[in-house]
Amino acid sequence: MRFSGPGIFAVIGACMAVAAPVAGQAPSEFDPDYRAPRTPDGQPDLQGFWSNAILTPLERPAEFADQAFLTEEEAAAY
Repeated sequence: MRFSGPGIFAVIGACMAVAAPVAGQAPSEFDPDYRAPRTPDGQPDLQGFWSNAILTPLERPAEFADQAFLTEEEAAAY
């Protein structure tokens, strides 16, 4: 079966429109009684699936501390 043309985008859009929230997403209404899950010793519960397969560093490299953005050349070199 071959998918082509704008029809495939309509199918994808329809699937996205009817997708229900999954576990871990914020509820649509604010719950003032909500408390984040904790481990038995009271620490935040960070269990789950974690991956290091990202390209975005969590901390800004010291060499770029005074720059808000990189030029195209700097980004390509980095």
